Amino acid sequence: MRRALFSALILGMAKASVYEWKGIFYTPEDTYMWGAQKVGGKYVDPTMQLAAIPVAGATEQALSGASGKGTQALSLTCEAVNSGGTITPAENKCYKLVFDQSKSQSLFTVDASAAGAIAFFAEHLPTEFEETDHYFKDTTGGDIEPVAQEPDGGHGHAHGGGTGPEAFEGKCVCQALGNGWKLDCADKAAIEEAVAKLDANAACSKTSPPADCIQNYYVMQAHHDHCLHDSLPKGIELKLHAYEHFYDDCFVKRQFDPKATVCPKVDCSNQEALTQAVATLQAGCGTAQACTDKTCSDAMKTVLMAHDVCPESSLPNNLEVALHDHEDPCEAQLCNTAEAAFDAYADPCGAVTTKEGTDASAASEFGSQEVFLLTSLALPLAVLLISP
Repeated sequence: MRRALFSALILGMAKASVYEWKGIFYTPEDTYMWGAQKVGGKYVDPTMQLAAIPVAGATEQALSGASGKGTQALSLTCEAVNSGGTITPAENKCYKLVFDQSKSQSLFTVDASAAGAIAFFAEHLPTEFEETDHYFKDTTGGDIEPVAQEPDGGHGHAHGGGTGPEAFEGKCVCQALGNGWKLDCADKAAIEEAVAKLDANAACSKTSPPADCIQNYYVMQAHHDHCLHDSLPKGIELKLHAYEHFYDDCFVKRQFDPKATVCPKVDCSNQEALTQAVATLQAGCGTAQACTDKTCSDAMKTVLMAHDVCPESSLPNNLEVALHDHEDPCEAQLCNTAEAAFDAYADPCGAVTTKEGTDASAASEFGSQEVFLLTSLALPLAVLLISP
């Protein structure tokens, strides 16, 4: 009897899958794409187990609440899905993504038509399968970032609305002071030099870029976020698009423009209104003439204000992309999110967290879950082994 129980427990331990990563996404659109790329010429693994659990909202609490369902789903027999196939979020459903070895990238359609938010539970960190492209995108190719994830294995772009350096990759001025560059909106040549260095080094457009790439990215990103639009090199928004999903951003406020009006206040919790503003911009505000229309103008101001002041977790998918795509044609509609001119260096530096740093709280929580699971499984084994 004891041997039978021991064998059954061992079998249960072998079958139970402990996810390596979980993340939750706001998915108001019907269709998204999940991707995996060869890294260094091969996939990290030929397959990956994945559970996609539909949830009511994209919050950290919802992700935590869905964890049991994710674990349960991954313990089931997984349905094989080849590249080009479809993942439909559902409880008690496990998928085994089968990567196409003949191609450098495998893509899977995610049918989100019946899921306003999705909690994913994966056998591996999805960023392990990133060579040049982000793992989760919408149908326009825009990167979709998780509202929350454990462990922090993604590349979050935390603009605005944070509560301190822990919400960002440190303050940009602190990065500047610590790494020998200066946040100076009048020095356009320094920005152009940083962009040129990024373009010249292929490693800068891959995951885990070297330290010099990170600092050159900070130079570009910090000036883009802080300086007035007409002081920046032409097309810097497009350059930022090309690199941003490989990096975590530093934080700096947008400078005050005495020629611009004050941005209207936004309700960061009203995702429907913010999503509608993004949709308005994308639907037909792509020229300077179109941006003069009140509908486009109001949408641009809403998107800009939300980008600068709202927490990242409150922002709809593609808001940042919509802002960057329309900063040039809608330049005349840009408004102030700051109340008056300020010196970015006047804000004292806290501890600067580099890209190589670890989110201790997330890591420790994940570790605690893992220890609890292993301990729970080990205790019955110990009892069986020592009992007469």
